[in-house]
Amino acid sequence: MGKDGGKGMIKPRPYRDECDLEAMRSLLVAGRQASNGTYYIHTGDLTWWLYYPPLEGDYWEHIYLWDDPEQPGRLLGWALASPVFAGFDIFIQPELRGSSPAQEMLLWAEEKALQVTRRQGKTTIYVLWVLHDDEVLGEHLRQRGYRLARGYVHLTRNLDIALLPAQVPGDFMVRSCKGEPEVDARARAQYGAFGSSAPFERYLERFRNFMRSPVYCHNLDIVAITPDGQIGAFCIVWMDVVNKVGLFEPVGTHPDFQRKGLGRAVMLEGLRRLQAGGMKQAIISTFEDNPAAIKLYESVGFRIVNQLGTYEKDV
Repeated sequence: MGKDGGKGMIKPRPYRDECDLEAMRSLLVAGRQASNGTYYIHTGDLTWWLYYPPLEGDYWEHIYLWDDPEQPGRLLGWALASPVFAGFDIFIQPELRGSSPAQEMLLWAEEKALQVTRRQGKTTIYVLWVLHDDEVLGEHLRQRGYRLARGYVHLTRNLDIALLPAQVPGDFMVRSCKGEPEVDARARAQYGAFGSSAPFERYLERFRNFMRSPVYCHNLDIVAITPDGQIGAFCIVWMDVVNKVGLFEPVGTHPDFQRKGLGRAVMLEGLRRLQAGGMKQAIISTFEDNPAAIKLYESVGFRIVNQLGTYEKDV
């Protein structure tokens, strides 16, 4: 099948196994390499979504893939029809941007997400991670009746230059989380930082499952901790070794420990570890109306380079 179809679009299939996950990651890496005007999430974003899912349910059964008939093991695209956020994410091989197959995949993903949304009795569908200046995808969504809503700012930081030393306040120590032995303290820090209203035991169970997963690396989970074991701030960094780009996801400070410089301290240590891992650039995103987070990220050298829109449509 060529760029404009030719033989007709193949049908997507459900996610099967680890080989599919690797193919999904490979597509994201290729998309970031292409830098063609469409945004591709970092492989760390995908890993975080799948192995630290919402408490309402995981995503594995809601992933669909289009196989490349000419290259076994390669995907033309993949989509996630979210049962939680009433929307869909879709990522397509960069050479198909603007093509008929890409249009067909987008329409299929929208219809699948609409089915999920209607079953749940929701009235709005969402598409995230769309660059404000992506004329191809933006135009497609506008023609489909979507409108631009609350979005994100996307920030980057060059790692080719020297990093500032971390100033660790008071008796705090910045170090790697120890994993499961500190799961309670680590989960409590994130629980408080993000203002969760879920029962803490459920939150703790989810974090324990994440720490037991094959993707968790305690050396990339950085915490600011008191001598008595309370975690005040944290961040996890992820590495794309092909594109040499590191991602921060998540970053947070417990409300009891805010305004002490702890978020800045863990982020500086995260930057140092990314640099030591051979990364040339670090990235992070946050809501466009979150000035406190933006100020923190800019304090460690990040700069806003683009905006990522959320598109929504009433159904």
